[in-house]
Amino acid sequence: MKGQKERPVSPGRLGRQAHPSPRSWPLTGREGVLSELTSLMGDPARPGLLIMGPVGVGKTRLARELLARTAVSQRRVLTASATESAARIPFGALAHLLPTTLPTTSGRPNLLRMLADALLADALLADVREGQQILFVDDAHLLDDGSAALLLHLAVRRGTQIVLTARSGVPMPDAIEALVRGDYAARVDLPPLDPDSVGRLLERTLGGPVQTSTAHRLWQSSGGNVLWLQQLVDAGFASGTLAVVAEVWRWQGPVQLSTQLVDLVSRRIGQLPSEVQRAAELLALGEPLGVTVLEQLTGAAVMDELDLRHLIVSEQDGRRTHLRLAHPLYGEVLRRQTPPHRRQRYCRDLAEAIQRTGMHRREDLARVGGWRLESGDLTDPHFLLSAAERANVTMDFALAARLAQASCDAGGGAPARRALAVALGYTGHGVQAEQVHSGLPQTVTPERDELQSVQLRAANMYLSLDRPADAVALLRRTEETISDEAARAELAALQAILLATQADWPAYAQAITRARRCVSPNTPTILRMRYAECVDLFSHGRTGAALQVIESALAITSGKDDLPMLHTGLLGWLSNAQAFSGHLREAKATALAQYQQAHDSQWVGNQGLWQFYLGRIANRTGLLRTARRHLREAASTLRDDTTWGQQALLLGEWATTEAQIGDAAKARALLDQAHLVRVESYRVLHVLAFQMAQPWILAAQGRLRDAARQAIRAAEDARHQQALLWEAELLHLPVRLGQSASVAARLAELADATDAPHIAIYAEHAGALAARDAASVERVCTAFDTVGMHLHAAEAAAHAARLWSRNAHTDHAQRATDHCHQLAQHCEGVMTPAVLACRTPQLTDRERDIARLAATGQSSQHIAGQLGITVRTVDNHLYRVYRKTGVASRKELRNVLAAGLRASSDDAMEN
Repeated sequence: MKGQKERPVSPGRLGRQAHPSPRSWPLTGREGVLSELTSLMGDPARPGLLIMGPVGVGKTRLARELLARTAVSQRRVLTASATESAARIPFGALAHLLPTTLPTTSGRPNLLRMLADALLADALLADVREGQQILFVDDAHLLDDGSAALLLHLAVRRGTQIVLTARSGVPMPDAIEALVRGDYAARVDLPPLDPDSVGRLLERTLGGPVQTSTAHRLWQSSGGNVLWLQQLVDAGFASGTLAVVAEVWRWQGPVQLSTQLVDLVSRRIGQLPSEVQRAAELLALGEPLGVTVLEQLTGAAVMDELDLRHLIVSEQDGRRTHLRLAHPLYGEVLRRQTPPHRRQRYCRDLAEAIQRTGMHRREDLARVGGWRLESGDLTDPHFLLSAAERANVTMDFALAARLAQASCDAGGGAPARRALAVALGYTGHGVQAEQVHSGLPQTVTPERDELQSVQLRAANMYLSLDRPADAVALLRRTEETISDEAARAELAALQAILLATQADWPAYAQAITRARRCVSPNTPTILRMRYAECVDLFSHGRTGAALQVIESALAITSGKDDLPMLHTGLLGWLSNAQAFSGHLREAKATALAQYQQAHDSQWVGNQGLWQFYLGRIANRTGLLRTARRHLREAASTLRDDTTWGQQALLLGEWATTEAQIGDAAKARALLDQAHLVRVESYRVLHVLAFQMAQPWILAAQGRLRDAARQAIRAAEDARHQQALLWEAELLHLPVRLGQSASVAARLAELADATDAPHIAIYAEHAGALAARDAASVERVCTAFDTVGMHLHAAEAAAHAARLWSRNAHTDHAQRATDHCHQLAQHCEGVMTPAVLACRTPQLTDRERDIARLAATGQSSQHIAGQLGITVRTVDNHLYRVYRKTGVASRKELRNVLAAGLRASSDDAMEN
């Protein structure tokens, strides 16, 4: 239910194992470098190979994988590991490979040659051809001089192939460097894993989807270092902070560090002189810090020492240079190890240093407020309030709540409580926010503070508490109470927004009319009126006009309005308008930029919201598996957050995506959940969320005619609600299924009444199918492809192929079929009914329905129940399907249906 906390699933329920060991982690993200190394191993001109990289980056694992691929039965692999202790003993690292005694000789022996002969003789005794054995030495930078010289001698003699790993950034034995200088060994530097590789590695290891922000957080914390990543995952398992929430692996809470990882990082930082330790701790608590600020706090010499020890890095921010610790885990460890009394003193020092600079950066005020909290300085409620308000503006609502609460405790009064209520509302604590709002002074005057309080309370009622009627009633009562014309117009305009999103068009018209009566509306009123108008235009299919109004509204807000939800909401409608006006690429760019901003500000509710939009956009472009991923992640992210109240809408759209992929059971379960948590707010989106899924579920069950009839009935309901955009989507659904030509006339009417380009394409598609005009259907295919609706294009190509085939135009039919397959490949191999029909022209419609269900592993009895036929009928149809496709089982049938289509690497795992 909404707001109910998800109980974490134990790792073993979704992952392959409850606690993966380091050896069980699959090699990921190294495919390119492994291919390069394999090629270098076959180079006879260079018998040596040196793999370099930081500690923990995976050099040893990569070398072992390389040897496993290249060491065939005719090659023997000799293995040695160098250590600091063995380095004090001549030939200590190679002692187990060398003879116990040296042969007696007259005169001074040639030690290196004797040892090399012994190694090669050993190989000959083992019946291995000379020159074919491999010597692998791990951590070659720790070799003693004798062992290093022996390796160089072997390379020069070319009797053994040598594979070495060594740590970068540390001194190397001269003989090892000579291997590379003399071109006896190729050097390959192994960098840390990139974010995408870390995400894939986590999903392969955990055996399930990982939340994007969780994968990015673990990449950021580990720096792409595999050893440290493993330690973080171990700590997450142990603490329960890494668990499955709503089918997705998700990290909840602060980063946890194992004792082993703390020891590893501490050794890397090393023992620091007291002044250097102080500087490192200051940077850990304050990063990023300007160069001037840190120099004032520590001195230039100390900063140089940090740099020489490779503990800091610089980054450019415009004309400013900022400093950070060289690795995120350095900060985590240093903060953990800094005693409380020093932590308080350092926070006070940081706050004073930044204040002396004049706090010119946008985030400085909130940061200084946070340091004051840490230092225990709560003496200035007005400063804490200013910091809280700035944190609200920068969308750091968690910090804003702490600052506002501290200001309240210090006597900040009603303004502090108002800031607290805003922060609570946007961190998913709507009930607590309403309690604070209700305790504010009830005297309503045109003054800005009181006017803002009412609007903030109404926004919280609508967004977080799902009480749209109460929100509108509060605004209406207040509007009737005050006499100031500008204030009344502002309140009426906000009511217009809420009524438009409720699809209450008569009440919306009254509210927007009242707002327009104001002779001199203020900027907030103009912004609210434009917001309401954009929802009206979009819902009635005028997406181009809506886009223009949204852009004009954004030009006057820039995120500085006193209702933070207005700017974020406008950006959401911008993404919608772009997606439904032929600008899918721009819609994705908008959503990605806003998701990144929400991630940077750690605003969880907004992260989930923009994942939701990314899923909707991916669905529209035909990337259904990508859409599923985004929507599933959004459901997990928003599971415990009530900021937007869109859990039901999200589940409904996710259900539609699952049904389009073909998983009717999953779609039905999601739609049932959506109805259980159904919300009253955002009624303008209910048709899309709740009415679109049911016809697609029927289609996934093979009941195409029933799906078409259901879609037409739902479209009629949308028409009565004046939801023209959604009516068009529903009317086009039977066209996509190839089941109805009766919708062509109404789609043509909608195309004339709207300015959404895709509705015109829908109308042309329906008309061409009704006329059985294959050439026109192919033009529709091109139109869909041009606007980025690739799955729609694939379906149109399938329809064209079928029409050409019926008219006995074999060549045209084949070209259309090939085009359909090409488009489907770009859609992640997803096959909706039209594409599947193109893929299996030898099957009848009924055979195809049964084949699709059987390919998912369903029993004949289950299929019979879904289709309303007998089990015997199902088995008879399956017999004919097997005979026509040349397969003998449901598993083979699934392979045939998917043949020629690109399946994502995640598909088997997800299903």
